[in-house]
Amino acid sequence: MTSFNPISIFMDARRVTRGTPEMIASRQQKRLNELVTFARTNSRFYAEKYRGLPDVITDVRQLPSVTKTELMERFDDVVTDPSVHKEDVYKHISDLRNIGKPFMGKYMAWTTSGTTGTPGIFLEDKNWDAVITAVNVLRMGGEWYTMDVIRGMMKAGGNSASVFAGNGHFLGVTMLERQRNSNRSRAKRIRLIPVTLPIHEIVKQLNELQPAMFAGYATALGLLAQEQVDGRLSIHPSIVISSAEPLSPENRSLIKQAFGVPPRNNYGCSEGGVMGYECNQERMHLNTDWIIFEPVDSDHNPVPADQLSDRILITNLANRVMPIIRYELGDRVALSSEPCTCGITLPVVKLEGRTDEILRFQSSGGQIVPVLPLALWSVLKETPGVLKFQAIQTAVDELKIRLEAKHSEECDEVWQRVHASAGDYLQKQGLSNVSVVRAPEPPMRDPKSGKFRNIWVQKVKS
Repeated sequence: MTSFNPISIFMDARRVTRGTPEMIASRQQKRLNELVTFARTNSRFYAEKYRGLPDVITDVRQLPSVTKTELMERFDDVVTDPSVHKEDVYKHISDLRNIGKPFMGKYMAWTTSGTTGTPGIFLEDKNWDAVITAVNVLRMGGEWYTMDVIRGMMKAGGNSASVFAGNGHFLGVTMLERQRNSNRSRAKRIRLIPVTLPIHEIVKQLNELQPAMFAGYATALGLLAQEQVDGRLSIHPSIVISSAEPLSPENRSLIKQAFGVPPRNNYGCSEGGVMGYECNQERMHLNTDWIIFEPVDSDHNPVPADQLSDRILITNLANRVMPIIRYELGDRVALSSEPCTCGITLPVVKLEGRTDEILRFQSSGGQIVPVLPLALWSVLKETPGVLKFQAIQTAVDELKIRLEAKHSEECDEVWQRVHASAGDYLQKQGLSNVSVVRAPEPPMRDPKSGKFRNIWVQKVKS
């Protein structure tokens, strides 16, 4: 397998960032055919999938799409390294001490949420890592890390804090832990603060660390911004980075007011890495020189510019160990027909994003305690045996959970685990009075919108 040259990738990405659409198209075409040729030669799955197709692919739409379910069911046939086996990868990721450590000493492994039914495990090789590193340094680094930001970080000693779910091999956490492992002398300055902690404990750790770089889920950042406005949190980051959830205009404004800097936002997933980043005009640009990005309807027909898609198909042009080619994601997006005024010519996309809500329960002492959606999600998702779930606040002291187990015959046993996990989490938030009840109905999509939501507030009874 030919290794990518990070310097060449960096220099080429620099040219493409403000290049022409023809430059992007030529790179996509060349990289797509290299990827397809490699996949056909080294992956039993793709060799079968592409049998009978032309040797040279002139349009990505000549290729069939794939789903997470397909790739997970035939994992050993999909991967191009015959020494990699799904059972061994599962053993690796089942141990949280391995977060940030390479599988077999050469592949990073991470998991997806599986919130709509199928959890996924994905591998990153050195080629993909070279692309992610070079493109991120050039584009996000060049756009976000101004001289003011760099001076502020140096003044604060380079401390950074990320408020993420730390109980699984998720993309952001894995990359953060890898950074810590690669530079043990700075490990104490790079802190992961579990989003599952009570808000007052997160505030305490942030006040102690005084991070120059502060990252987290959008809802967590919004809640902590309010803590700063109210005077309980007192930090002065040079840069604030939001990820994993939509950054609403209200949250964006509150974060800027609280911390004195505009929040920066990126767009990524386990299958495609960091696919997009915001410019100084707060518009999301796609790294389409390394990701083929297809907004489509429910039948996989292309969706016109400025029209909201039903889902997207992505092709990761960098990864060789686990080819991701026309892979279906449930994200709803709209590609913009208008170029951005910032000067970056990479396509602009508008994201619909998650629609989960912050839950607000009342403690036995009468206090209102917020519960972050991705914190509760991480607790329930990591409960053994869970396939799908939905958590719905139905009263100030009641949480209803819809549940589907991986094996139907174990549903009652899995419910007992879910009840215990949710109850323990709520107790740690000071909400031991909140009842966790089992819904009679299974998880389901919204009958009107067709969306699958994980966590929301129903009409709350006092």
